[in-house]
Amino acid sequence: MKWHQRALGACAAATVFAVMTPAAHADLTNGGFESGDFTGWTQTGDTSFSGVGSFAASAGSFGAFFGPTAAGGISQTFATVPNTTYDVSFSLSLIDSSQPNSFSWTWNGVAQSLSFTNAAGFAYRDLSASVLSTGASSTLAFTFVDPQSFWLLDNVSVSVAAVPEPPVTALLAAGLSLLLAAAKGRKKSRR
Repeated sequence: MKWHQRALGACAAATVFAVMTPAAHADLTNGGFESGDFTGWTQTGDTSFSGVGSFAASAGSFGAFFGPTAAGGISQTFATVPNTTYDVSFSLSLIDSSQPNSFSWTWNGVAQSLSFTNAAGFAYRDLSASVLSTGASSTLAFTFVDPQSFWLLDNVSVSVAAVPEPPVTALLAAGLSLLLAAAKGRKKSRR
């Protein structure tokens, strides 16, 4: 009988933990630049020929454009949950093939594999990568060079990567199964 009570208690505790555990998320601000400016972002390096405008939008009303003569861009630091995988996605375009041009991005100061140097022009592309947070906050940064034309950036988002977790209904079903087993055990012990 004591085994059934302990099993029931463990199942109830697991169910409550699963339901009450807060989801990890990132609070990136103004990823679509819909404020019409760089609110939430910090401009870095060469800020010349960079801004937010309607012509740069991939979706919505605004997008960001970057045409600095030397490396320049934007960064943002936001709360994250340590040791959690996040998906970073953004839309990127290069207006023409004028050279020199370059694009790179970093997560917590670490260069990520998607970068371009002297690229041919291309229309908006949706790009994404998975990254791991190492602390209670993380920094996402984009760097551009394009003295003769513009890079366009829009739809920047950071979200928790999909992690397979047992659904709450499965945990509840397991709990009910244990309850039924405990009830059957009680009936047998009364006979």
